[in-house]
Amino acid sequence: MDYKDIMNNVWSDVQDLMPEHVERLSWSREQVSDYQTKKLRALLKVAKENTKYYGEILSDVNVDTFELEDLGTLSPHDKIVHMDRWNDFSTTPELTYEIAEAHMEGIRSGNNENTFYKEKYLFVATGGSTGKRGLFVWDLEFIRQIICYTYRYIVNDEQRNGYDGPCRLATVEAPTLLHGSPYVFPSKFIPNMELLSLASTDPIPEVCAKLNEYRPTHLMAYASSVAELASAQIKGELNIKPKWVCTNSGPQDEDIRNRSLKAWGVKATNSWGCCEIGQMGIETQSSQAMVICEDGAIFEVVDKNNQPVSNVEDAAKVLATNLTNFAMPMIRYEVDDIIEIGPPLPEYPGYKTVTRILGKATFWFEYGAVRVHPTAFSNILEEEREVEEFQIVQTREGALIKLVCGGEPNISEMNDTILENLGKYGLTHAKIDFEIVDSLPHHPETGKIKRFIPL
Repeated sequence: MDYKDIMNNVWSDVQDLMPEHVERLSWSREQVSDYQTKKLRALLKVAKENTKYYGEILSDVNVDTFELEDLGTLSPHDKIVHMDRWNDFSTTPELTYEIAEAHMEGIRSGNNENTFYKEKYLFVATGGSTGKRGLFVWDLEFIRQIICYTYRYIVNDEQRNGYDGPCRLATVEAPTLLHGSPYVFPSKFIPNMELLSLASTDPIPEVCAKLNEYRPTHLMAYASSVAELASAQIKGELNIKPKWVCTNSGPQDEDIRNRSLKAWGVKATNSWGCCEIGQMGIETQSSQAMVICEDGAIFEVVDKNNQPVSNVEDAAKVLATNLTNFAMPMIRYEVDDIIEIGPPLPEYPGYKTVTRILGKATFWFEYGAVRVHPTAFSNILEEEREVEEFQIVQTREGALIKLVCGGEPNISEMNDTILENLGKYGLTHAKIDFEIVDSLPHHPETGKIKRFIPL
């Protein structure tokens, strides 16, 4: 079977799984915790018995009696450790780093007819927004679960609202099959769905022409792509009427949300995820925060010493434990997003929420003893209506800001506001340079734009 046949089978399984996933959304907090404990013990058992890395970490641990509060006793790891000891994280001897890279090179060169290794494993690359490349393994069950976590909220909402109209999903995702998004977002999660899958690197006029012909009812895309498409709609270059819009694979800001509302009259809902863990949180049209997919993963907000924090200002990262990927377990894996966790929403009583994503810890700009968060630059760029895309490159004196614009931006005003913001951090006499460019480079495997580039 080629990958399309495999994905058709995955979609059929997803449609069978979806009612159970929708039912889980009504669970109590106790039910979610009980499920997490059960899944965590099963994961630890597989990891202990089948991987060298976790065999060492869990050698003295009784996984059959392990509790959620015991997670803090296990050592965390990050992408560097994962890549250095890749083979030690694999639960299957036939899955080695060398095999994974050779298989992916075969996909790049066109020599591999099937993107799935032995028709059941997928190698996915990441590294777009941070630039640090990672390579991971997904099995078919993990893919099924990610799709369910992604789309069960819209299924639940439409069942409650009584919508039974057409479902034409359009997605704008990674340009290659080496990234995870083409296997998750363009998915037939309910029967009788239509799909149109486009690449984030395709020229916007070409994307608009295809969308105008297709007339999607649902739109899922990179946050940067939604911003571009909403601008095209406002300018009259695009004419679609999606009833649901969602962004992924990058930070969503108020500018994107405002553009979506102006263009289509619907809120662009936000989602939070990564290749290592899968779908971690997603917002619905009616919710004011992202619902955390806690039946699929466990999240710990910690400081730089891996100690739990109650104040988000003290947070340095998230330690994430994936409960559904048994091919390559991720237990207390360091995700460098800084998030604020809030209480459950009434409609999803068992699941905590992400009330804010403050950005990635690795994006901080350091000027000697002065440490500046990139929002000091990006907030004003996001508010400038003529700025469609941006990239902020730290310099020793300040920053070089590259802009893709749809008109004439007010550079003088942006410069003054950024200098004022930097002054609040204690950085005086900074120098900001602006460069108008036609486009910004996309990561070749993920299609993402690297927004912030520290020294």
